[in-house]
Amino acid sequence: MKPLALAAFYVAFLAASASAMTPETEQYLRTIGLDPQSADVVAVDAEGPVSTDYDGDVSEFSLDTLAAQKKKNGINSFIGTRTFIRKLKENFAGTSIPKTNYDPMYLTPAERGQVGRKFAQSLMAKKG
Repeated sequence: MKPLALAAFYVAFLAASASAMTPETEQYLRTIGLDPQSADVVAVDAEGPVSTDYDGDVSEFSLDTLAAQKKKNGINSFIGTRTFIRKLKENFAGTSIPKTNYDPMYLTPAERGQVGRKFAQSLMAKKG
């Protein structure tokens, strides 16, 4: 198998074996007006659960756990926050701080540090 074909197979295998939301989660997302197949939802789901420590409490969040709890605002914030951090990691300078659907509760401690640097940079640019 050629290297490019092997890489494509590996990526497809990882995507297929990544976290797959339950049918109940998919249905709940539809009821709150989200497309379970949208790029952001698929990327957040593929990322899997996010383990975090916030104010000394260890928590784990995922689309499935938030949907099971019927946390509409939580799901919107989880998707928005995870999308923001993914974009921030890919392009720090070119990523804007979201105005809605952001909650630092859905960030790992290391990610909070990155976001803190982005907020500080944004404040310095405004003072500029």
